[in-house]
Amino acid sequence: MQSSLVAGWLLVFVLALPNPNFAQEPGNRAPAAKPKAARAAQNDPTDKREMPANGGEEMLRAITQLTAEVISLGSEVQRLRKVTERNAATMELLLNEERLSKTEDKIRDATDRKAQLDAREQDIQRRMRNIPGELIGRGALRRDEGEAAVKAELQRALDDVHSQQTSYQQRITDLNADAERLRARVEALRKRVDQVESKNEKQDD
Repeated sequence: MQSSLVAGWLLVFVLALPNPNFAQEPGNRAPAAKPKAARAAQNDPTDKREMPANGGEEMLRAITQLTAEVISLGSEVQRLRKVTERNAATMELLLNEERLSKTEDKIRDATDRKAQLDAREQDIQRRMRNIPGELIGRGALRRDEGEAAVKAELQRALDDVHSQQTSYQQRITDLNADAERLRARVEALRKRVDQVESKNEKQDD
């Protein structure tokens, strides 16, 4: 009787114990699937190739676009440099041509003024050779006093003419020297402009 009770209690105890396979199955199988999926993703050769390839293509496109922009910018800078060089040479040429034109106008004015002074000098000298006629024209009563006064007056006028002649002659000399320098400068600038134009045309071709 006592042996039967012990055996019965042992049977109940054994049956009450949890099944190790059943208890661990739900918890063990689910986590096991995750490492397998992770390993599968890591071992997938397609993913390893696609991600670097896509990144490389984007980088290549960016570099290609940047290169094109740099080339375009370089061409624009070169074009602006050509235009600036040509405009600077042309502007300098125009300024010197204008200076030369004004200098030549001044030379003509000074030459005309000098010619007028030369004519006035000849007139005064003619009058000095004809003092009696000057006295008659003025109606001088005393010949000696009148002749001395006329000679002094004409001499002062002649001295003034000579002074102006000297001044204008020096001015003409200086202006001619300026004009010669400007003509040489204009000629050099014209050659420079032609060279710039020729160089730009060759580079454009």
